[in-house]
Amino acid sequence: MFVFTYLLLIVMGIGLILLCGLIAYGLIAVKFMIVTLMLGIGFLGMGFMIFFFLIKFVFSSPKKIDRSHLQKITEKQQPELFKLIHEIVDEVKTNFPKQVYLSADVNASVFYDSNFWSMFFPVRKNLQIGIGLMNAVSAIELKAVLAHEFGHFSQRSMKVGSYVYNMNKVIYNMLYDNENYNLVLNRWSNVSSYFVLFSRGAILIIHGIQYVLISVYKILNLNYMALSREMEFHADAVAASVTGSAPLASSLLRLGLADQSLSIVFKYYNAKIAASQKTLNFYPQQYFVLNHIAATENLPIEDGLPKVSMEVYNKVKKTRLVLEDQWSSHPSIEERVAKLMSLNLPLQGEYGGIAINMLVDQTLIQEAMTARLFEKVTYETNPEITGSKEFIDEYIKLEEESSYPPVYKGYFDSRNPYIGFTADDFEQVTVSGAPSIEQLFDDHTMGELSNLNNSISDKGIMERISNGSLEIKTFDYNGKKYSAADTYNLIRYVEDEIRKYEELFRIKDIKIFECFLAHASQQRSMEGFKERAMAYQAVAARFGAQEEAYINLIGSTYFMHTTTTFDDIRNNLFLVKKYEVPFKKQVKLILESDIYQADMDVQMKLHFEEYISNDWKYFADKFYFDQEIRVLFSVMAGYYTLVSQVHFKLKKAFLTFILHPVPEIGSEPMDRV
Repeated sequence: MFVFTYLLLIVMGIGLILLCGLIAYGLIAVKFMIVTLMLGIGFLGMGFMIFFFLIKFVFSSPKKIDRSHLQKITEKQQPELFKLIHEIVDEVKTNFPKQVYLSADVNASVFYDSNFWSMFFPVRKNLQIGIGLMNAVSAIELKAVLAHEFGHFSQRSMKVGSYVYNMNKVIYNMLYDNENYNLVLNRWSNVSSYFVLFSRGAILIIHGIQYVLISVYKILNLNYMALSREMEFHADAVAASVTGSAPLASSLLRLGLADQSLSIVFKYYNAKIAASQKTLNFYPQQYFVLNHIAATENLPIEDGLPKVSMEVYNKVKKTRLVLEDQWSSHPSIEERVAKLMSLNLPLQGEYGGIAINMLVDQTLIQEAMTARLFEKVTYETNPEITGSKEFIDEYIKLEEESSYPPVYKGYFDSRNPYIGFTADDFEQVTVSGAPSIEQLFDDHTMGELSNLNNSISDKGIMERISNGSLEIKTFDYNGKKYSAADTYNLIRYVEDEIRKYEELFRIKDIKIFECFLAHASQQRSMEGFKERAMAYQAVAARFGAQEEAYINLIGSTYFMHTTTTFDDIRNNLFLVKKYEVPFKKQVKLILESDIYQADMDVQMKLHFEEYISNDWKYFADKFYFDQEIRVLFSVMAGYYTLVSQVHFKLKKAFLTFILHPVPEIGSEPMDRV
């Protein structure tokens, strides 16, 4: 389809040149003079400029791919890993990779240098294996993952990928890579005022060509994405034939956790750049975080790695909304695991232990990969090295400081405690029959809360489908298929569900608070409980308005990060000034409140005071006022950190006191009900 469309455009381009030539000849033949000569040249020039647009991709220089982040390894260096790769190649009956590379991330992939000629001649592929992946899978799971990648080698449909890749390069060149072409067009139109009209005519026709190409691109890629999904299932089946169904399935379910663990380590050291601290080796720390999360979630450990079941995976990622995302080249993890397990192929192979142990000098390789990631980081002073023990101690401390007590099972991660009480509620408390804290947060309650949160998430996705920001034609909801046109009624249905759940949890939150009151009374710690409850109430009551003021202002300033016309900047600034009014009011209230003073440093306070005492314009005479904008964004960042931090701190103090009350002087705690 693309070849036919493109050749048709080429033929039309040649025809346009001939037509423009005939018109030019006719004009000059009628009467030779400067006007007809320039018009004739203009017609010819327009025809050639349009034709050149159609073939300019041939003259574009290929972009150099940066592979400095990869480390090439050889069979001599890593005999055990290469032995595994040879086994897979023999079993899959494909070609050995041209080169094998190690990368830093949680991934494995096949890549090759694709160009125009690769559509006609075979190209040897390269294999990339992530250290973060090898650190989080067993040796047999690594074999399954690599067998999946080699499974792609055996697919004749991989050749289609090369065609589509090069087709997309051609379309991308015509749609977006037009800087040099536009310069040539502008220079031509500037030669003479006669050529300006023809230049505009060429641009008009080129826009029509681009419209056709965009339409073709959508049709081709939608079909290719569907083929890509089938290719993934096929590669999974190849992997299952090599190792059995279970190894690839278990690795797929764990990889999200492995990626999250490595991201936590990366974020930790990103935050340490200002303090000039780094580590020699990320990967023991990734392994610790992986298993610490598993312990927190009560996941079983097998052969040193967490076992993530489909039940656990679905518990974390649970929704009734299944999108037929026609732009997705990969099926979901649930779909892939279900297909793998339906094959029911028995375990094959004797590879045991964690995959990273297959590497010779694994510590040196991990340290080299870590050093490579730090190469581009600039430190103000010579960085101090942080060891694994320091990381683990601080990680556990930070996690404890930034999370609520585990007995609540995450209930208060998405909900705030009840704050509709008055001082009188602390005077008369019913103690008898109060349930235990554990009984309050049973599996049924947590399941209902998960349903509420997922309904809210589903509603947001449906709204994006309804307003067109998410291009989805059909989707499944609660086991039934719907079209984009059905979203209006579905949104109303989900809103009713959300209202019912919210009412259910409004009553639940009151009961939880009453239970907290009973426990405080039993422990003779009512005064301490009341003090913390009232302190949290004061902050929580204004937190909603604080969040709204911040979200509105940060949203209205998004244009400052993009290239925007002067007229749009001026129009957008009206919205900024509108949302600054409630935001400044909140900043002023923070400065006047004693609650926030302990968490506000001197620099933050100075910026707050400077901000509310000035009525800045941010832009005038085609220029931004950089200093004003810097202070604005510094204030917004500091504000959000401050209000979130104080809200979390008082909320946690309130929730923790219930579990560890401090009895009043002279009182004896009663037995707990």
